[in-house]
Amino acid sequence: MTEGTVAHALVASFVDELARCGLEAVCLAPGSRSAPLAMAFARHPGVRVWVHVDERSAAFFALGMARCGRRPVALLCTSGTAAAEFHPAVIEAHHAGVPLLVLTADRPPELREVGANQAIDQARLYGTAVRWFFDPGPPDDLPGAPRRWRQLAARALAETLGPPAGPVHLNLPFREPLTPPAGTAVAPIPADREPARLEPGRRLPSERAVERVARALGRARRPLVVAGQLGPDGGLAGALETLLSRIDAPLLAEPTSHLRRQGMPGLVEAYDALLRVEGWAAAHRPDLVLRLGAVPTSKALGRLLAAEVTPGIVVDPEGGWRDPDHLAVEVARCDPAALLVAVADRLDGAPGGWRREWQEAGERAAAALERRLAGLPLFEAHVVRALARLLPGDATLVAGSSLPVRDLETFWPATVPGQRFLANRGASGIDGLVSTGLGAAAASPGSTTALLLGDLSLYHDMNGLWAVRRHRLRATLVVLDNDGGGIFHHLPQVDHPDVFEELFATPLGLRMEDVARLYGLSFAAVDAVDGLERALAAALAAPETTLVSVRFDRRASALSHRECWSAVAAELGGAVPRTG
Repeated sequence: MTEGTVAHALVASFVDELARCGLEAVCLAPGSRSAPLAMAFARHPGVRVWVHVDERSAAFFALGMARCGRRPVALLCTSGTAAAEFHPAVIEAHHAGVPLLVLTADRPPELREVGANQAIDQARLYGTAVRWFFDPGPPDDLPGAPRRWRQLAARALAETLGPPAGPVHLNLPFREPLTPPAGTAVAPIPADREPARLEPGRRLPSERAVERVARALGRARRPLVVAGQLGPDGGLAGALETLLSRIDAPLLAEPTSHLRRQGMPGLVEAYDALLRVEGWAAAHRPDLVLRLGAVPTSKALGRLLAAEVTPGIVVDPEGGWRDPDHLAVEVARCDPAALLVAVADRLDGAPGGWRREWQEAGERAAAALERRLAGLPLFEAHVVRALARLLPGDATLVAGSSLPVRDLETFWPATVPGQRFLANRGASGIDGLVSTGLGAAAASPGSTTALLLGDLSLYHDMNGLWAVRRHRLRATLVVLDNDGGGIFHHLPQVDHPDVFEELFATPLGLRMEDVARLYGLSFAAVDAVDGLERALAAALAAPETTLVSVRFDRRASALSHRECWSAVAAELGGAVPRTG
């Protein structure tokens, strides 16, 4: 065989081994240098190819697929700046623990550092944001090459699963010819060889960790359990129920934890609004916080947890060290369900007055919010409540990283088990949100997927909408169309009116109906509370992707948020709460 034939046979073997080890999908953008891999993927019956014209959109689409499907997805691009376009999604995957296999084609060594076209330094391009990086050099005909390329595929895919899960980067240089000769065959699999696999698993808690956590909870008189972003895990919900039956602790769970469930013991409603009442929050500081998963989104809760007198126990199944306030006295990198069950077995307490105070206050806060919302003009809270009423039990909701995910935490009620909540809160960027949501829709075609995002986030990833028609995707895009960055009205920048609109609010003047027409989407517009649920229900039931533009004024929205906080403060007899 010629050198080119050997190289393409090895590439085909590499793709075949990825499929044998469980890879089912690859997202790629067109390019020349990546042709050997692109053609091998397209011709393999076990891998589905999702083509995108924009590398950044492709990367976030893969992120959404991997996050929703909870299995690795591959990414492929040509050499040069195309590889740099993957970087934002790689960073999010790193911080969020999402398994991505990033494959960047490259020039061979003799064309690097010599001024060759479309050649940049791609070695360790993503720095510390990947679990593993390797550059095997161009495919060759040295002895054992077929075995090495298959082993490389098996290891790279396994490394994405960790623990902790995350992105892996292979930089793959190819020499010309970049297309295979007719009849190129896959390099044979060695006789009796099974695919090389790494079985990922979560670490069990040590006996010492169980003892220390149980002792701390047993001694605490005002413990608090907080749940940040976590993947859906029915086993964890059951383990937490068992623990909460044996301690006098309230539970503050954001929707993305998948633990804000109906019937969950100790669940506190409307805690974000509750904790904005400074007097109430000051009188209810915990003496111990048990946190599961990521740092919570709520600023009000963050202020409570940052009090220097509050020690914390962090249980992080992803193996990170997420303690921005430097208050953790114990960080348990282990299976949280196993830890909670083992700790519960050592405790014999019961719920009491401390939990009741929180739950009763939460019920009053939720009722005050509901009453006040009934008299306010349309803003984000109405959309969140309407979606909560309309989404089916197996739906996936992808929330924008700025104000939408915060309003989700504040206004979303307890859910039914089965609903999934995704948000790019690993790095909290607004780039790629459309593609992330559409990737999630691609990973779960038999269920409802809704995206809740702002107009700036939609604009930032409008290219991602191209995938709807290309891949015949069905999703509902709910755009909070307030003509700019509404979150800045809740931040100190709003107090500088001479520069606020130009530097921070950045109004777009974007007509959402034109966006829908450009990408072939169905369209609906809503500008009042009356008609909101009708429009959302129709969009969720439609057989095609629909963009729903919910139009309101961002200044009025900021005032409505403050009206809600004031209503809760009045209900609890406290001072008007702080903003932000």
